[in-house]
Amino acid sequence: MKKRWFRFVAVFVVLIASFMLFATLSCWMPDRAIQKHVSQAALTLHKNGIYPNAMIDKVACRQDNFTDAIILNQIFCIDRSHPLKSAMSAVRGCSDNPFDVTGALLKTTRYEPDILPITYPRYWHGNTFLFRFLLSFMSYSNLQWLMFAVSTLLLVFFVICYYPRAGIWNTLAFVLSWLLVYGFVMQFSMQFFPVLALALICSILIIPHDDNPAYIAMLLFVIGCLTCYFDLLTTPLLTFGWPLAVWISLQRSSTLNLKDSLLQITGWGALWGTGYGLTFASKWALGSWILKTNVLQDAADQVAYRMTSSDFTRWDAVTQNFSMLPLSMLLTVLILLCILMVLRFRAQGGTKALLLLMTALLPYVWYLLVANHSYLHAWFTYRLQAVSIAALLMAILSFCSDRTRRFSRR
Repeated sequence: MKKRWFRFVAVFVVLIASFMLFATLSCWMPDRAIQKHVSQAALTLHKNGIYPNAMIDKVACRQDNFTDAIILNQIFCIDRSHPLKSAMSAVRGCSDNPFDVTGALLKTTRYEPDILPITYPRYWHGNTFLFRFLLSFMSYSNLQWLMFAVSTLLLVFFVICYYPRAGIWNTLAFVLSWLLVYGFVMQFSMQFFPVLALALICSILIIPHDDNPAYIAMLLFVIGCLTCYFDLLTTPLLTFGWPLAVWISLQRSSTLNLKDSLLQITGWGALWGTGYGLTFASKWALGSWILKTNVLQDAADQVAYRMTSSDFTRWDAVTQNFSMLPLSMLLTVLILLCILMVLRFRAQGGTKALLLLMTALLPYVWYLLVANHSYLHAWFTYRLQAVSIAALLMAILSFCSDRTRRFSRR
């Protein structure tokens, strides 16, 4: 037991050291080409506006140029002469209007005098360091194409790996969960892309190791850490909920024990949450130490604020996110699946269905807990319900037939 926990501690220490090393090296890189590409991107974002729609004229399809502009601003303002301090502080230029972030980015790239530097140290900003590296040899438009290509290939590869094991219906359920939250919007956004990529990677890695609980435990712990490093509180639980729904769907109903499965899933959730939470806490502690400022207090204040619901109820946060879904399309899919369930009903799928329905509730627990953030940013946090949709559809399908196939391992 002690040896097993020591492995988690050792992995965590290695990850934190790797995060700091990657951030420092990214900040130390030559930035002439980077600043050129960011300056070009500033013109594009300022022209398109803060929240342009992506193909479909709906609030649920808005792109987040607001946060992308902040990320690009941080990339531009990095001080190569103090890479570690720059990585910890995440400085960006700010104008008199704090909400005009695309304008502030444009003014920052032009070195206009009314821009003042502000810090943003409570996040790791791994996305900033990753995209800074990529922008050293490609433009912003090419970066968007790359994010689209990578996320598409990951989704295709997931389908290739998942379909032989889970069958066509479960595969369609997973893909529909992505389509019904307008997942294509995430493919072009520096803000949304990292969590989508991590969720797909983790789901892919679960498939060949679904009978190895120790491997899954370590994988989810690492993914929790990586989610905290790269994500800015968009849909972090997606990197746990999607892989969990995939794992449950791959289990044979005849071998599932409700009590044992619940204990195992709870343990995995605790490990994901521990990785996520400890990675956040380590940034606050390291930031306070390196920057000689109280990042811990700032973070604590923000955590308390994001969990409040002073001007609305916690239930409002749930309904606000739920209302963002294309409910008519979702209802149509559910009716068709219920008809299929009636025609091919099998009672043996009850345990699997119950586990999947519990998984479907996870996003709503998150909305109730992080009520303020979930209510104010419902137009993108609603995508966490991809977990709910996938799990709900798979729960209905578990009453139809057990298509899960086991491949022999030599």
